[in-house]
Amino acid sequence: MKHDPHNSPAPRGKGGRHRARRAFDNGTLRQLILQMIGEQPRHGYEIMAELETRSAGAYRPSPGVLYPNLSALESEGLILCEPVDGRRKLCRITDLGRRHLALAETVPAPGADRRGGHRWKGRVPAEIAEAMDALKAALRRGFLDTGAGPSQIGTAAAAIRAAAATIEGLEISPAPATDPAAAKETGMTQIITRHRHELRRRELSVRSAENLTPNMRRIVLEGPELEGFCSLGFDDHIKLFFETGGAKPEMRDYTPRAFGDGTLVLDFAMHEAGPATDWARAAAPGSRLRIGGPKGSSVIAPVFDWHLLVGDETALPAIGRRVEELPGDTEVLTLAAVSGAAEEQQWQGAAAHVAHWIHRADPADPALVLEALRALQLPAGRGFVWIAAEAGVARALKRHMLEERGHPGEWLKASGYWTAGQSDAAEKSLD
Repeated sequence: MKHDPHNSPAPRGKGGRHRARRAFDNGTLRQLILQMIGEQPRHGYEIMAELETRSAGAYRPSPGVLYPNLSALESEGLILCEPVDGRRKLCRITDLGRRHLALAETVPAPGADRRGGHRWKGRVPAEIAEAMDALKAALRRGFLDTGAGPSQIGTAAAAIRAAAATIEGLEISPAPATDPAAAKETGMTQIITRHRHELRRRELSVRSAENLTPNMRRIVLEGPELEGFCSLGFDDHIKLFFETGGAKPEMRDYTPRAFGDGTLVLDFAMHEAGPATDWARAAAPGSRLRIGGPKGSSVIAPVFDWHLLVGDETALPAIGRRVEELPGDTEVLTLAAVSGAAEEQQWQGAAAHVAHWIHRADPADPALVLEALRALQLPAGRGFVWIAAEAGVARALKRHMLEERGHPGEWLKASGYWTAGQSDAAEKSLD
């Protein structure tokens, strides 16, 4: 997200019998999860453990696989996940979810022979098992469902042989002994899971417009074309299209601040004149806007004890959404740089939130933000750091966290939401 600072049937096996359905593509796994929640309300880790039990140890999804599926089920209105006693979320099936189950075919749990017989049982790490499924799914899509020519077949075969050679050449040492319960709770096998969405353009109208602060304007959009809109990540971005009289419309990236009940909320940082700020300034009920996306979502696995969110005005919509979405058993610190006290915002959520604000004149100067970040006392435990600001500032903040603090690179995401001197620069990942 960059605000505008400047402006088929199953295949048959031997004997003609259908092979057991696989539970690991997203749609089938999601259906199995819904069935389990339909039996009784469950926490995320209970679902992972139950899947492992029902498969006789053959499969246990990582948090990075399970929780995005829960988010998708909730966004479709099939389940409702709410914190219990301010801690872990308990997921319950909705009436719509029960109607969905009544019409759908029951999905069996993954069998112990799903990896080629009992010789695999309990011996394949979950992360390797998931990678094997991903490979088989890719082969099925590319060569069984649609077919492929000789060149594609040769390329794929060479890639598989190369992977086999690489694995055979690995020097694999036994993993250090750990407490199994602690290992399950750590769940660090996959930090960020990426999801693709159907790319659609929608034409919406303004329901309301208001100023949150002198330089932040909130626009609430509505329209029947919002049906099916999905945004799983707090820092997703959509394209906004503005007609300016040119051959093509101007495009800008914005974060979905909130959505649901037939509405989409966008917050506009009002800086120098540009197509986005000009439109937002004049927007009133009935004004029209075309949007596209989001193209995909990046979902952070809920395995961290605390989160640090750092950014400038352009990052506030994502920061606010994240603070409001994090569960009650999580600490979240925010460090935001704005032009003055009037631009500070307040966010309410279940997580324990501590806000730090910096007032600065030049949004492209990292000095004040770096000074504040160096002075920040971070909580104990595992933490995920998210940074979004002007590209040079974001780069300096990332360098501090990695080099001075020694924070794990896998537990950090940094983006340049805008670039000084470029009015139409797209978001730039610094990872």
